[in-house]
Amino acid sequence: MKKIAKLSLVTAVAVAGLTNVNAASLEEAIKGVDVSGQFRFRFQEKNVDGETTGASTNNETNSDVEVEIGVKVPVNDKVTAVFKIDNAGNHKDNSPSGKGDVEIEDYYFSYADGALTVNAGQQNIPGRLTDGAQGDGMVALYNLGAATVGAAAFANHNVDLSAISYNGSQAVYSVIAMGNVGPVSLLGQYATVEDTVDTFGIKADASIEMIKAGIEYTESELDSKTGVAAASLDDRSTLKAYVSGKAGIVSAKLTYAQTGDNGSGAIDSQANSDGLESASEFLLWNLGSSNRADLELFALDASVALTDKVSLRAAYAAGEQGKAAGKDVEEILGQVTYKMSKNLTSYVRYAEYDSNATSDNADGQRGRVEVKYSF
Repeated sequence: MKKIAKLSLVTAVAVAGLTNVNAASLEEAIKGVDVSGQFRFRFQEKNVDGETTGASTNNETNSDVEVEIGVKVPVNDKVTAVFKIDNAGNHKDNSPSGKGDVEIEDYYFSYADGALTVNAGQQNIPGRLTDGAQGDGMVALYNLGAATVGAAAFANHNVDLSAISYNGSQAVYSVIAMGNVGPVSLLGQYATVEDTVDTFGIKADASIEMIKAGIEYTESELDSKTGVAAASLDDRSTLKAYVSGKAGIVSAKLTYAQTGDNGSGAIDSQANSDGLESASEFLLWNLGSSNRADLELFALDASVALTDKVSLRAAYAAGEQGKAAGKDVEEILGQVTYKMSKNLTSYVRYAEYDSNATSDNADGQRGRVEVKYSF
């Protein structure tokens, strides 16, 4: 027993010494490292019922826990290594809890020298035409003072082209310019998926005292090699216009959105109800313009800050999809948000909508409870 105790003591001393040596090295290694992220829990339920049959067509209940950590490590005075780690486990239909998969979502080097920034590696494809899509490639930005210009090239990507029945691996190229002219903020972008689709977009915003207004137009032209019928190659566009303002504790935004006869304008056609589809498209929560043809709608979104911590939100969107078919689209949403502290926020949200996603004109209801801690 004494021998074991003595051995344990020696081991402890050795480990302590090793720890002290490594502590200084570790402290030096992590000097200047920037760590940020979030821990988010969601519980939500979604039901879609067919008006014709009254039957439930798409019921879903799930909880979702996501841990997201971003790390920026300075390599030298000009180069930074950037990593983003995502742990997302999605447990549906009351299935047993399990360990979420850990993925390194972003990993790239960022070179900054004065007005020039160059990123190389896996990262988000920049710009409003492809938000939410990622790829392996390079991005270069140059700040001219009042304006910034940039270019990007991605050999591999996950841009969703399913709306045009095409899932290729062609490269994505893009150029972008943004800047200010007096009170007006301007942004223009051109992006192309090689031998598949060309897209351009322009956006302008202006603020006058408490009022802000903006307009955005996006258009895509498909290449004949996609296999889409010639009559449907063009006329894929999205027009958005909005005016917003704030008076005391009340803020509101009125939005108008319209898409072309053959589809919406952004490259990425995936309509994502978590708001990850292209930013150039309109989305309330369930009802959006992405991948919808011949859509016209208005939306009003208003919030009231009852206290520093509690706010109420009400939103309504309505319009028509398809002039010939005359399908009405509609969504009404309510939300209560409680901000316990600067970095801890929770909300309860409920929405009812007419998705028109199926031939029987389906209606849906969706609710969510979320708690998010950011650091």
